[in-house]
Amino acid sequence: NEKMSFVWNTVIEEVVGNGVVTGIKVRNVKTDETKIMETDGVFIFIGHYPNSMFLEGQLIMDEHGYVITDELMRTNVPGVFAAGEIQDPIYRQVATSVGQGAAAAIQLERWLSEQE
Repeated sequence: NEKMSFVWNTVIEEVVGNGVVTGIKVRNVKTDETKIMETDGVFIFIGHYPNSMFLEGQLIMDEHGYVITDELMRTNVPGVFAAGEIQDPIYRQVATSVGQGAAAAIQLERWLSEQE
């Protein structure tokens, strides 16, 4: 895509703007040089694979490490629910994770009330 460019060995130091994004301040980790790059949006992407290794052997996961859930966010362990990027290999976005987290919380509340 011609609208995209890769800037290697660089980290974002700051999102620049006053109420709206106008740029990002970046720093080259090899040269320590900083510069402002103009942009009108920022999308943070942290990787392709979930950080789920601590759950290995406890929950059923797919071959990529995503926790398997049903449509109610339930895992194979009663009372354990998973939501967001740890179980969603398709969207992997904060907004989706927040919605799924809310749904999982509702399901957990229902599950807990059934246990009493």
